Amino acid sequence: MTAIPSRQRNRMFAALACGVASACLLPIGGTIAARSLLNSSGGTRVDDGGALLIPATPAALLATVNEANQATSLTAFVLDPSGVGGTIISIPVGARAESLGQQSPHRIGDTFAQAGVEAMLLEAEGALDVTFSVVGAVGRNDLAGVFNVLPQIPVTFETPVVNTDMVLPDPVTTTTIKPKKSQSTQTTLPPQPVAVDTEIVPAGEQILTGEQAATVLYAQKAGEPELDRLPRIKALWNGVAAAVGTGLAADIAQFDPGLVGIELPNEIGAFMRRVLGGPIQVWQLNAQPLAGADNPLGIDIYALDRFEVLMIMASVAPSSLSISNDTLAVQVDNPFNDANITHAIVERLSYLNVTVALIRNLTKTPQQNTEIRTTTIIADELKKIGLNDVVGPVSYGKWKDPVQGIGAQIILGQDFVDFLASAPALTPTTVATDG
Repeated sequence: MTAIPSRQRNRMFAALACGVASACLLPIGGTIAARSLLNSSGGTRVDDGGALLIPATPAALLATVNEANQATSLTAFVLDPSGVGGTIISIPVGARAESLGQQSPHRIGDTFAQAGVEAMLLEAEGALDVTFSVVGAVGRNDLAGVFNVLPQIPVTFETPVVNTDMVLPDPVTTTTIKPKKSQSTQTTLPPQPVAVDTEIVPAGEQILTGEQAATVLYAQKAGEPELDRLPRIKALWNGVAAAVGTGLAADIAQFDPGLVGIELPNEIGAFMRRVLGGPIQVWQLNAQPLAGADNPLGIDIYALDRFEVLMIMASVAPSSLSISNDTLAVQVDNPFNDANITHAIVERLSYLNVTVALIRNLTKTPQQNTEIRTTTIIADELKKIGLNDVVGPVSYGKWKDPVQGIGAQIILGQDFVDFLASAPALTPTTVATDG
């Protein structure tokens, strides 16, 4: 397979995308939802040209901040197009932020203490390619106030939840340093705090109150890598989803049902209460610890899987995505309900600078062939860049129900799954230079 220089591909689609109602119209905003976004109440609307509109899927970012002004967890909440319920996405607080110039790799969560919530928000948006409508950095009591509207929260922890506090010894003691030369002045050091580990919640099946649930997101054991904390954070959010069930009544969740579908919550607590008003699905982003040259400072920092991130956000938050103007935005319809297959198509299309902006998981039986419905112009360009070499055999057809901001609809067939089974490697792309 011949690799197309990345800059050449960019130029092809930069000219193409803005002329055919593709990525230029779509802001950037997951394999996960079984429902079809375009069949929701928001997706039945059309623009002046007759194209379907992607329903609104606003997102909010929650940072939990402890008494030491440290961010202990990051979580994205995506509101369902119905206006209640949605998706909770657990983001590693130690995820690597985009570095500028010679800046050393640093954690998104650490930016909060160094530069504040707005700087942390920008880095989170850059890492996820998504725009958050609401952001909040909250203390434990405020979060407990939201969790307290829930019934008891069932969780299963693989290991105990332990928190380390720095406390003064009891009785308080001082240390006196007496130099060898008696004529010198003695020095008395102030009391020194010591690290004390406290088990907050034991391992195993538990039923938590709102206060206990909030404490889990703030608990940190000294020296414990975040990779060890992530399973219990996910377990906590799974417990919240289980407690919510099909959704809390508006009076219990404490939101005004008359504003649903009319007004977007502008505060993190109100946003979360709306999500608690309907069924919730939970996803936790994979985290790969960085080492060696990728982590010169030896800190607890992680790389995200950018294809997984796009897969999730294109599934549950497409209206919040931020897509570059020099790429073709496409819709993927996947009848296999398999995250590995969805991840593969996102990765392979990204290789060709084609961005998946909307993913729908279908319930119908897969067809044999992979079909692309689009215009003749876009079909010709896809053929030029060697799409068949990357995703396998495809057929082309006319798109009868286009979506605003989307240049093509790709319906995955068994041919793509069979093609993946042969494990064709993606060769590195080359970067052309202006000469």
